[in-house]
Amino acid sequence: MSSIPFEEFSRVVTESGVEPALDFLEQHFRREQDFFKLFEVLKMRCRYQLGLPLIYSKQPDDLDETQQRQLEDSLLEACREIGILFFKLGKFQEGWMYLQPVGDKELNEKLIRKIEADEESIDALIDMAVSQGAAPVYGYRLLLKNYGTCNGITTFDTQANRFDAETQKKMAEELLDHIYLELIENVKYAIENAEAGSAVGNSENVPASQSGDRRLVDWLQMYPDLTTGGAHHIDTTHLASVMRIARPVDDRESLLKVSELAEYGSRLHEDFKYPGNAPFEDTYHDHQLFYNALLGKDVDTAIEHFLAKTAASEADQLGPVVEETYVEFLSRLGRTTEAVEFLTERLLGKFESLGIAPPPFELADTPESLEKLRDFYRSSDDLLGYAVCCLKVE
Repeated sequence: MSSIPFEEFSRVVTESGVEPALDFLEQHFRREQDFFKLFEVLKMRCRYQLGLPLIYSKQPDDLDETQQRQLEDSLLEACREIGILFFKLGKFQEGWMYLQPVGDKELNEKLIRKIEADEESIDALIDMAVSQGAAPVYGYRLLLKNYGTCNGITTFDTQANRFDAETQKKMAEELLDHIYLELIENVKYAIENAEAGSAVGNSENVPASQSGDRRLVDWLQMYPDLTTGGAHHIDTTHLASVMRIARPVDDRESLLKVSELAEYGSRLHEDFKYPGNAPFEDTYHDHQLFYNALLGKDVDTAIEHFLAKTAASEADQLGPVVEETYVEFLSRLGRTTEAVEFLTERLLGKFESLGIAPPPFELADTPESLEKLRDFYRSSDDLLGYAVCCLKVE
Protein backbone atom coordinates (compact mmCIF):
# COMPACT_ATOMS: atom_id res chain seq x y z
CA MET A 1 0.00 0.00 0.00
CA SER A 2 1.34 3.46 -0.89
CA SER A 3 1.78 6.21 1.68
CA ILE A 4 -1.05 8.26 0.15
CA PRO A 5 -3.94 6.75 2.21
CA PHE A 6 -1.95 7.22 5.40
CA GLU A 7 -1.20 10.85 4.61
CA GLU A 8 -4.78 11.51 3.56
CA PHE A 9 -6.15 9.88 6.72
CA SER A 10 -3.79 11.92 8.90
CA ARG A 11 -4.98 15.12 7.21
CA VAL A 12 -8.70 14.21 7.63
CA VAL A 13 -8.45 13.24 11.29
CA THR A 14 -6.38 16.35 12.10
CA GLU A 15 -8.54 18.84 10.22
CA SER A 16 -12.02 17.34 10.60
CA GLY A 17 -12.11 14.97 13.59
CA VAL A 18 -13.26 11.44 14.33
CA GLU A 19 -16.46 11.06 12.32
CA PRO A 20 -15.00 12.20 8.97
CA ALA A 21 -11.98 9.99 9.70
CA LEU A 22 -14.29 7.01 10.15
CA ASP A 23 -16.03 7.97 6.89
CA PHE A 24 -12.65 7.98 5.16
CA LEU A 25 -11.75 4.54 6.51
CA GLU A 26 -15.14 3.11 5.57
CA GLN A 27 -14.93 4.37 1.99
CA HIS A 28 -11.33 3.15 1.64
CA PHE A 29 -12.00 -0.41 2.83
CA ARG A 30 -15.17 -0.65 0.74
CA ARG A 31 -13.17 0.25 -2.38
CA GLU A 32 -10.47 -2.25 -1.44
CA GLN A 33 -13.15 -4.88 -0.65
CA ASP A 34 -11.35 -5.51 2.62
CA PHE A 35 -14.51 -6.42 4.50
CA PHE A 36 -12.80 -7.76 7.61
CA LYS A 37 -11.31 -4.34 8.27
CA LEU A 38 -14.50 -2.62 7.17
CA PHE A 39 -16.32 -4.51 9.93
CA GLU A 40 -13.87 -3.16 12.50
CA VAL A 41 -14.56 0.37 11.25
CA LEU A 42 -18.32 -0.18 11.48
CA LYS A 43 -17.88 -1.43 15.05
CA MET A 44 -15.93 1.72 15.90
CA ARG A 45 -18.72 3.82 14.40
CA CYS A 46 -21.31 1.99 16.55
CA ARG A 47 -19.33 2.77 19.68
CA TYR A 48 -18.62 6.37 18.67
CA GLN A 49 -22.31 7.08 18.15
CA LEU A 50 -23.01 5.89 21.71
CA GLY A 51 -20.22 8.01 23.18
CA LEU A 52 -18.05 4.97 23.96
CA PRO A 53 -14.30 4.54 23.44
CA LEU A 54 -13.71 3.49 19.84
CA ILE A 55 -11.77 0.39 20.86
CA TYR A 56 -12.93 -2.31 23.26
CA SER A 57 -10.90 -2.57 26.43
CA LYS A 58 -10.78 -4.80 29.46
CA GLN A 59 -12.87 -2.22 31.28
CA PRO A 60 -16.55 -3.16 30.75
CA ASP A 61 -18.77 -0.60 29.09
CA ASP A 62 -20.96 1.37 31.48
CA LEU A 63 -24.26 1.10 29.60
CA ASP A 64 -27.85 1.20 30.68
CA GLU A 65 -30.33 -1.29 29.20
CA THR A 66 -31.35 0.99 26.33
CA GLN A 67 -27.74 1.74 25.34
CA GLN A 68 -26.82 -1.93 25.54
CA ARG A 69 -29.69 -2.81 23.19
CA GLN A 70 -28.70 0.00 20.80
CA LEU A 71 -25.11 -1.25 20.71
CA GLU A 72 -26.18 -4.84 20.09
CA ASP A 73 -28.61 -3.80 17.34
CA SER A 74 -25.93 -1.70 15.64
CA LEU A 75 -23.39 -4.50 15.77
CA LEU A 76 -25.89 -6.99 14.36
CA GLU A 77 -26.67 -4.60 11.53
CA ALA A 78 -22.93 -4.35 10.83
CA CYS A 79 -22.72 -8.15 10.78
CA ARG A 80 -25.62 -8.28 8.33
CA GLU A 81 -24.00 -5.76 5.99
CA ILE A 82 -20.59 -7.43 6.01
CA GLY A 83 -22.12 -10.88 5.56
CA ILE A 84 -24.05 -9.73 2.49
CA LEU A 85 -20.95 -8.07 1.02
CA PHE A 86 -18.94 -11.27 1.38
CA PHE A 87 -21.71 -13.30 -0.25
CA LYS A 88 -21.84 -10.88 -3.18
CA LEU A 89 -18.09 -11.33 -3.54
CA GLY A 90 -18.61 -15.11 -3.72
CA LYS A 91 -16.99 -15.72 -0.33
CA PHE A 92 -19.97 -17.38 1.28
CA GLN A 93 -18.08 -19.09 4.10
CA GLU A 94 -16.70 -15.76 5.30
CA GLY A 95 -20.14 -14.22 4.85
CA TRP A 96 -21.82 -16.93 6.89
CA MET A 97 -19.41 -16.25 9.75
CA TYR A 98 -20.93 -12.77 10.05
CA LEU A 99 -24.53 -13.73 9.32
CA GLN A 100 -24.76 -16.45 11.98
CA PRO A 101 -25.38 -14.08 14.90
CA VAL A 102 -28.00 -12.17 12.87
CA GLY A 103 -30.31 -15.20 12.71
CA ASP A 104 -32.22 -14.07 9.62
CA LYS A 105 -33.33 -17.38 8.06
CA GLU A 106 -34.98 -15.79 5.03
CA LEU A 107 -31.87 -13.77 4.22
CA ASN A 108 -29.63 -16.83 4.65
CA GLU A 109 -31.71 -18.87 2.23
CA LYS A 110 -31.95 -16.03 -0.29
CA LEU A 111 -28.18 -15.57 -0.36
CA ILE A 112 -27.35 -19.27 -0.39
CA ARG A 113 -29.67 -19.96 -3.32
CA LYS A 114 -27.67 -17.47 -5.39
CA ILE A 115 -24.44 -19.44 -4.95
CA GLU A 116 -23.48 -21.68 -7.85
CA ALA A 117 -23.33 -25.24 -6.55
CA ASP A 118 -20.32 -26.55 -8.46
CA GLU A 119 -17.60 -29.08 -7.68
CA GLU A 120 -15.60 -26.53 -5.74
CA SER A 121 -18.42 -25.19 -3.60
CA ILE A 122 -20.87 -28.08 -3.13
CA ASP A 123 -19.36 -29.71 -0.02
CA ALA A 124 -18.89 -26.45 1.84
CA LEU A 125 -22.32 -25.28 0.71
CA ILE A 126 -24.08 -28.39 2.00
CA ASP A 127 -22.13 -28.24 5.26
CA MET A 128 -23.11 -24.63 5.81
CA ALA A 129 -26.74 -25.12 4.75
CA VAL A 130 -27.45 -28.38 6.62
CA SER A 131 -24.82 -29.07 9.26
CA GLN A 132 -24.57 -25.44 10.32
CA GLY A 133 -28.29 -24.82 9.82
CA ALA A 134 -28.10 -21.87 7.41
CA ALA A 135 -30.76 -23.23 5.00
CA PRO A 136 -31.42 -26.88 5.93
CA VAL A 137 -34.19 -27.73 3.47
CA TYR A 138 -32.41 -26.25 0.46
CA GLY A 139 -29.12 -27.79 1.54
CA TYR A 140 -30.79 -31.17 2.00
CA ARG A 141 -32.17 -30.95 -1.54
CA LEU A 142 -28.64 -30.29 -2.83
CA LEU A 143 -27.32 -33.24 -0.83
CA LEU A 144 -29.91 -35.61 -2.31
CA LYS A 145 -29.21 -34.36 -5.82
CA ASN A 146 -25.44 -34.62 -5.54
CA TYR A 147 -24.87 -37.51 -3.14
CA GLY A 148 -27.99 -39.64 -3.45
CA THR A 149 -30.51 -41.41 -1.28
CA CYS A 150 -28.19 -43.31 1.05
CA ASN A 151 -26.43 -40.14 2.18
CA GLY A 152 -29.80 -38.41 2.37
CA ILE A 153 -31.22 -40.98 4.78
CA THR A 154 -28.10 -41.00 6.95
CA THR A 155 -28.09 -37.21 7.12
CA PHE A 156 -31.78 -37.09 7.99
CA ASP A 157 -31.39 -39.63 10.77
CA THR A 158 -28.37 -37.91 12.29
CA GLN A 159 -29.20 -34.23 11.81
CA ALA A 160 -32.89 -33.57 11.22
CA ASN A 161 -33.79 -33.74 14.91
CA ARG A 162 -31.74 -30.55 15.43
CA PHE A 163 -34.38 -28.58 13.54
CA ASP A 164 -37.95 -27.60 14.31
CA ALA A 165 -40.87 -29.84 13.34
CA GLU A 166 -41.75 -27.81 10.23
CA THR A 167 -38.19 -28.02 8.89
CA GLN A 168 -38.08 -31.77 9.56
CA LYS A 169 -41.34 -32.18 7.67
CA LYS A 170 -40.01 -30.25 4.67
CA MET A 171 -36.81 -32.31 4.67
CA ALA A 172 -38.94 -35.47 4.76
CA GLU A 173 -40.90 -34.16 1.76
CA GLU A 174 -37.62 -33.64 -0.14
CA LEU A 175 -36.55 -37.24 0.54
CA LEU A 176 -39.99 -38.56 -0.37
CA ASP A 177 -40.04 -36.67 -3.68
CA HIS A 178 -36.52 -37.89 -4.47
CA ILE A 179 -37.29 -41.57 -3.84
CA TYR A 180 -40.69 -41.42 -5.54
CA LEU A 181 -39.17 -39.98 -8.72
CA GLU A 182 -36.24 -42.42 -8.57
CA LEU A 183 -38.61 -45.40 -8.35
CA ILE A 184 -40.83 -44.21 -11.19
CA GLU A 185 -37.82 -43.64 -13.45
CA ASN A 186 -36.45 -47.08 -12.62
CA VAL A 187 -39.82 -48.75 -13.25
CA LYS A 188 -40.18 -47.01 -16.61
CA TYR A 189 -36.65 -48.03 -17.56
CA ALA A 190 -37.38 -51.67 -16.65
CA ILE A 191 -40.55 -51.67 -18.71
CA GLU A 192 -38.92 -50.01 -21.71
CA ASN A 193 -36.17 -52.63 -21.70
CA ALA A 194 -38.38 -55.65 -21.18
CA GLU A 195 -39.16 -57.91 -24.07
CA ALA A 196 -42.73 -57.99 -25.33
CA GLY A 197 -44.79 -60.45 -23.36
CA SER A 198 -42.21 -60.73 -20.55
CA ALA A 199 -43.10 -61.00 -16.90
CA VAL A 200 -43.30 -57.26 -16.41
CA GLY A 201 -46.39 -56.61 -18.41
CA ASN A 202 -48.60 -56.53 -21.42
CA SER A 203 -47.25 -55.43 -24.81
CA GLU A 204 -50.58 -53.80 -25.61
CA ASN A 205 -49.92 -51.08 -23.01
CA VAL A 206 -48.59 -47.72 -24.10
CA PRO A 207 -44.76 -47.71 -24.07
CA ALA A 208 -43.29 -46.19 -20.93
CA SER A 209 -41.40 -43.63 -23.02
CA GLN A 210 -44.76 -42.28 -24.24
CA SER A 211 -46.51 -42.49 -20.90
CA GLY A 212 -46.53 -38.82 -19.96
CA ASP A 213 -46.94 -38.08 -16.26
CA ARG A 214 -48.30 -41.37 -15.02
CA ARG A 215 -48.09 -41.98 -11.29
CA LEU A 216 -46.53 -44.99 -9.64
CA VAL A 217 -49.97 -46.39 -8.85
CA ASP A 218 -50.77 -46.33 -12.59
CA TRP A 219 -47.74 -48.46 -13.37
CA LEU A 220 -48.66 -50.90 -10.59
CA GLN A 221 -52.14 -51.30 -12.03
CA MET A 222 -50.93 -51.65 -15.62
CA TYR A 223 -48.13 -54.08 -14.77
CA PRO A 224 -49.27 -56.13 -11.76
CA ASP A 225 -46.33 -58.52 -12.16
CA LEU A 226 -43.63 -55.88 -11.79
CA THR A 227 -42.25 -57.38 -8.59
CA THR A 228 -42.67 -61.09 -9.32
CA GLY A 229 -39.74 -63.38 -8.70
CA GLY A 230 -38.12 -60.99 -6.24
CA ALA A 231 -37.81 -58.16 -8.76
CA HIS A 232 -37.45 -54.68 -7.30
CA HIS A 233 -36.53 -51.34 -8.77
CA ILE A 234 -35.03 -49.45 -5.84
CA ASP A 235 -32.87 -50.21 -2.83
CA THR A 236 -35.43 -51.81 -0.54
CA THR A 237 -33.73 -50.55 2.62
CA HIS A 238 -34.21 -47.01 1.30
CA LEU A 239 -37.87 -47.72 0.59
CA ALA A 240 -38.40 -49.01 4.12
CA SER A 241 -36.67 -45.96 5.58
CA VAL A 242 -38.88 -43.47 3.75
CA MET A 243 -41.96 -45.16 5.24
CA ARG A 244 -40.73 -44.07 8.65
CA ILE A 245 -39.21 -40.72 7.75
CA ALA A 246 -42.26 -39.52 5.81
CA ARG A 247 -44.72 -39.86 8.70
CA PRO A 248 -44.83 -36.10 9.43
CA VAL A 249 -45.92 -35.16 5.87
CA ASP A 250 -49.46 -33.84 5.73
CA ASP A 251 -50.15 -32.29 2.33
CA ARG A 252 -52.28 -34.44 0.05
CA GLU A 253 -49.72 -34.88 -2.72
CA SER A 254 -47.04 -36.10 -0.32
CA LEU A 255 -49.50 -38.48 1.34
CA LEU A 256 -50.47 -39.87 -2.07
CA LYS A 257 -46.83 -40.45 -2.96
CA VAL A 258 -45.93 -42.27 0.25
CA SER A 259 -49.15 -44.30 0.08
CA GLU A 260 -48.18 -45.44 -3.43
CA LEU A 261 -44.69 -46.32 -2.21
CA ALA A 262 -46.28 -48.41 0.54
CA GLU A 263 -48.42 -50.15 -2.09
CA TYR A 264 -45.29 -50.93 -4.10
CA GLY A 265 -43.52 -52.20 -0.98
CA SER A 266 -46.44 -54.45 -0.09
CA ARG A 267 -45.94 -56.24 -3.43
CA LEU A 268 -42.28 -57.04 -2.84
CA HIS A 269 -41.04 -60.55 -2.15
CA GLU A 270 -41.00 -61.36 1.57
CA ASP A 271 -37.20 -61.31 1.56
CA PHE A 272 -37.34 -57.55 0.93
CA LYS A 273 -40.01 -56.67 3.48
CA TYR A 274 -37.97 -55.62 6.45
CA PRO A 275 -39.78 -55.39 9.80
CA GLY A 276 -40.24 -51.96 11.36
CA ASN A 277 -40.60 -50.68 14.91
CA ALA A 278 -43.90 -50.74 16.80
CA PRO A 279 -46.59 -49.93 15.90
CA PHE A 280 -45.37 -50.36 12.31
CA GLU A 281 -43.91 -53.85 12.60
CA ASP A 282 -45.38 -54.89 9.25
CA THR A 283 -43.66 -52.00 7.51
CA TYR A 284 -45.72 -51.65 4.34
CA HIS A 285 -49.11 -52.95 5.50
CA ASP A 286 -49.15 -50.82 8.64
CA HIS A 287 -47.91 -47.70 6.88
CA GLN A 288 -50.35 -48.16 4.02
CA LEU A 289 -53.26 -48.20 6.49
CA PHE A 290 -51.77 -45.17 8.25
CA TYR A 291 -51.23 -43.03 5.14
CA ASN A 292 -54.47 -44.08 3.45
CA ALA A 293 -56.44 -43.12 6.55
CA LEU A 294 -54.84 -39.66 6.47
CA LEU A 295 -56.09 -39.47 2.89
CA GLY A 296 -59.60 -40.33 4.12
CA LYS A 297 -59.57 -44.00 3.03
CA ASP A 298 -60.72 -46.83 5.34
CA VAL A 299 -60.36 -44.59 8.38
CA ASP A 300 -62.34 -46.77 10.80
CA THR A 301 -60.42 -49.87 9.75
CA ALA A 302 -57.11 -48.11 10.42
CA ILE A 303 -58.28 -46.84 13.80
CA GLU A 304 -59.34 -50.33 14.86
CA HIS A 305 -56.01 -51.71 13.61
CA PHE A 306 -53.84 -49.33 15.63
CA LEU A 307 -56.14 -49.46 18.67
CA ALA A 308 -55.65 -53.23 18.73
CA LYS A 309 -51.89 -52.65 18.73
CA THR A 310 -52.17 -50.48 21.85
CA ALA A 311 -53.96 -53.30 23.66
CA ALA A 312 -51.35 -55.83 22.57
CA SER A 313 -48.48 -53.62 23.71
CA GLU A 314 -49.96 -52.41 27.01
CA ALA A 315 -47.71 -54.61 29.15
CA ASP A 316 -44.73 -54.07 26.87
CA GLN A 317 -41.94 -51.53 27.34
CA LEU A 318 -42.92 -50.05 23.99
CA GLY A 319 -46.48 -49.52 25.18
CA PRO A 320 -46.15 -45.72 25.61
CA VAL A 321 -44.63 -45.40 22.12
CA VAL A 322 -47.52 -47.29 20.55
CA GLU A 323 -50.11 -45.44 22.60
CA GLU A 324 -48.72 -41.97 21.92
CA THR A 325 -48.50 -42.81 18.22
CA TYR A 326 -52.16 -43.80 18.35
CA VAL A 327 -53.11 -40.50 20.05
CA GLU A 328 -51.15 -38.53 17.45
CA PHE A 329 -52.86 -40.54 14.70
CA LEU A 330 -56.33 -39.76 16.10
CA SER A 331 -55.39 -36.10 16.37
CA ARG A 332 -54.33 -35.93 12.72
CA LEU A 333 -57.61 -37.57 11.74
CA GLY A 334 -59.53 -34.86 13.59
CA ARG A 335 -60.74 -37.33 16.25
CA THR A 336 -59.62 -35.11 19.12
CA THR A 337 -62.34 -36.12 21.58
CA GLU A 338 -61.38 -39.79 21.16
CA ALA A 339 -57.69 -38.85 21.40
CA VAL A 340 -58.17 -36.97 24.68
CA GLU A 341 -60.28 -39.78 26.09
CA PHE A 342 -57.57 -42.33 25.29
CA LEU A 343 -54.86 -39.99 26.57
CA THR A 344 -56.53 -39.44 29.94
CA GLU A 345 -57.35 -43.12 30.42
CA ARG A 346 -54.03 -44.61 29.35
CA LEU A 347 -51.22 -42.07 29.48
CA LEU A 348 -51.65 -38.89 31.52
CA GLY A 349 -50.17 -39.20 35.00
CA LYS A 350 -48.76 -42.66 34.24
CA PHE A 351 -45.94 -42.03 31.79
CA GLU A 352 -43.58 -39.20 30.96
CA SER A 353 -44.53 -37.78 27.57
CA LEU A 354 -42.30 -38.97 24.73
CA GLY A 355 -43.22 -35.99 22.57
CA ILE A 356 -44.95 -38.12 19.94
CA ALA A 357 -48.48 -37.08 20.81
CA PRO A 358 -49.40 -33.37 20.89
CA PRO A 359 -49.44 -31.72 24.34
CA PRO A 360 -52.85 -32.21 26.05
CA PHE A 361 -53.85 -28.54 25.90
CA GLU A 362 -52.94 -28.35 22.21
CA LEU A 363 -54.75 -31.59 21.51
CA ALA A 364 -57.99 -30.49 23.17
CA ASP A 365 -59.27 -28.17 20.45
CA THR A 366 -63.00 -28.85 20.64
CA PRO A 367 -65.47 -28.10 23.48
CA GLU A 368 -66.02 -31.83 24.00
CA SER A 369 -62.32 -32.72 24.20
CA LEU A 370 -61.57 -29.73 26.42
CA GLU A 371 -64.35 -30.71 28.81
CA LYS A 372 -62.99 -34.26 28.95
CA LEU A 373 -59.52 -32.97 29.79
CA ARG A 374 -60.86 -30.53 32.39
CA ASP A 375 -62.79 -33.30 34.13
CA PHE A 376 -59.65 -35.43 34.21
CA TYR A 377 -57.58 -32.72 35.89
CA ARG A 378 -60.33 -32.06 38.43
CA SER A 379 -60.59 -35.75 39.34
CA SER A 380 -56.79 -35.89 39.55
CA ASP A 381 -56.73 -32.94 41.99
CA ASP A 382 -54.60 -30.96 39.50
CA LEU A 383 -55.69 -27.35 39.99
CA LEU A 384 -53.23 -25.92 37.46
CA GLY A 385 -54.31 -28.28 34.68
CA TYR A 386 -57.96 -27.59 35.50
CA ALA A 387 -57.33 -23.83 35.50
CA VAL A 388 -55.58 -23.91 32.12
CA CYS A 389 -58.54 -25.78 30.61
CA CYS A 390 -60.97 -23.22 32.04
CA LEU A 391 -58.88 -20.26 30.91
CA LYS A 392 -58.49 -21.69 27.42
CA VAL A 393 -62.24 -21.31 26.96
CA GLU A 394 -62.15 -17.66 27.99
